[in-house]
Amino acid sequence: MKQVLASILMLCSAIVLGQSKNVNGKIYDQHPAIDIVDQFTDAFVKGDTLTMHNLTTEDFRWWQMNTMRPQPMTLNDMIGRSRYLSTNVIGFDIKNRGSAYSDAMEFGKGKDKQIHVYTYQAMHGYDQNTGIELNIPRNSIFFMNEDASKIAGLGVSDSQLKWQKAYDSWSTRTNGTIYKDHPMIAKSRLLYAYIALGDLESMRALYADNASIRDVMSITDLKETKTPDEEMEMLKEFYSDYEVMDVTEIGYPDLLEYEGANDVTIISWWEMTVKNKKSGNISKGYHHSQITVNKEGLITSEDYYWNPGLLPK
Repeated sequence: MKQVLASILMLCSAIVLGQSKNVNGKIYDQHPAIDIVDQFTDAFVKGDTLTMHNLTTEDFRWWQMNTMRPQPMTLNDMIGRSRYLSTNVIGFDIKNRGSAYSDAMEFGKGKDKQIHVYTYQAMHGYDQNTGIELNIPRNSIFFMNEDASKIAGLGVSDSQLKWQKAYDSWSTRTNGTIYKDHPMIAKSRLLYAYIALGDLESMRALYADNASIRDVMSITDLKETKTPDEEMEMLKEFYSDYEVMDVTEIGYPDLLEYEGANDVTIISWWEMTVKNKKSGNISKGYHHSQITVNKEGLITSEDYYWNPGLLPK
């Protein structure tokens, strides 16, 4: 029995030793290095180049970590970016994301001690030249010098796709062709012809069975859609109370054929005159329609905009 107990004790000792931890540093949520980083970020946002110089070492380098091959860049590169953003981005700011806050991490001891500051932030603003919104989450690591009095290096990780979109907005690119006349435009005109005639059966035949329809002015979530059959039931109720007296095309429909797409989009504008069957009152309203039509000539999606408050009382 004594041998069994001794074996158990030895096993327990081995488990404890195997689970021992090695403390490799400390984490601070308040630290002078964090204050320096905050000052640097504030100077970057304001375009305060003098403060940026004062808070960094002479051999300061920074890296865009999300690129395929991060290359060291100089303080002048960062100052150039700061100057553009601070003068051209409306409401430009860099703030902590949600409840996140910066961490100062202290590694090593004595002469080998290093301090890195980790930030978890987001950049916000609107480029006044292109209108592009810069809403870019960014995680950064600031590498402090030996006495943690200045920033020696910086690694930034943010969305290169969003930056690319911002850069692309300066260029001129086509995304397809717009047609004033096209056989498929008939689908838009027939849709409103059947609305004028109250022919729900012919109208229903224009849609694919899995089509999605949105009355944009009456929903609170863009995911709210109707099926063609649900839309027909709603229109039955409409025709029980109202008579469509006239539908007039405004201007002309545009057909958009996007590059790489297997369908086409048709946008159109309409003036509709409606009569309240009970009161006899008549009023005019305006519709904007956007439909997507597949190769088979069936409507697969529809968004329409109209103000139901204009219906006659």
